[in-house]
Amino acid sequence: MSQNDQEKTTLAIIGGGRGGLEILKLLSGSDQVKIAFMVDQDLKAVGMVEAKARGIATKTDLVAALRHNQPDFIFEATGSEKVHQIIQEHLHPGTELISSKASLMLFNVLAENRKKANQAVFTEISTLSEEISQNANSVKNTLTDITNVASSLKVLSINAAIEAARAGDFGRSFSVVASAVKDTANEAQSMVDRIETVNNNNVQMSVKLEELLTRLQ
Repeated sequence: MSQNDQEKTTLAIIGGGRGGLEILKLLSGSDQVKIAFMVDQDLKAVGMVEAKARGIATKTDLVAALRHNQPDFIFEATGSEKVHQIIQEHLHPGTELISSKASLMLFNVLAENRKKANQAVFTEISTLSEEISQNANSVKNTLTDITNVASSLKVLSINAAIEAARAGDFGRSFSVVASAVKDTANEAQSMVDRIETVNNNNVQMSVKLEELLTRLQ
C-alpha cells in the first residue's frame, strides 16, 4: 500500500445492489477516500460487478470480511435489519457504521450538490458555446467581405497590367503599381485562409462543448 493510500479514509460498502452501486460511483472518484471492499452474497450483483471492474475487492462472506478488515467507515446499503445487526456484532471499535438510511441521505445530498454543480457548469459552457458560435459567424462574414475585396483587387491588378502593357515604356511605373496591388491581393487571400483555419478550429471547439453539455445533462 502506498503512502497516499495510507493517508486516505478507508471505506467498505455492504450491499452490491443499486444502492451500493450508487454509493460506489459517488465515492470511488474521490482523492480523499479509498473503497477497501464491497460485500454481497451475489457476485453478479450490479455493484459487485462494477467494483470488480474498478479493481475493488469483492467479498461474499460478510463476517469474515469484517473480522479481517478494519475500514474507517462501513456503509450499510442493504436496508436489512439482519445485516445491520451482524455488522454491529462484528464491528471493530475504530470503525464507524453508517446505516442504510444515513447512506441514502448522504447519497441524496451529494447527488443534489453534484446536480447543482453540473447545472452551473452547464450554464457557463452554454454561454461560452453560444459566444463562440456567434463570433465564428461574425468572423466568417468578415472573411467573406475580405475575400470579395481581394478578388476585386486581383481583377483590378490584371486590368492595370494589361493597360500598362499597352502603354509600353510610359506604363512601366503603372505596371509596378499593378504588381504591388496583385501582391497585396494575394497576401490578403493568404491571411483569409489562415484566419479561416483558426475560425474552423473554434467551430470544432464549439461542437466539443456541445458534446460536453450533452454529457452533463
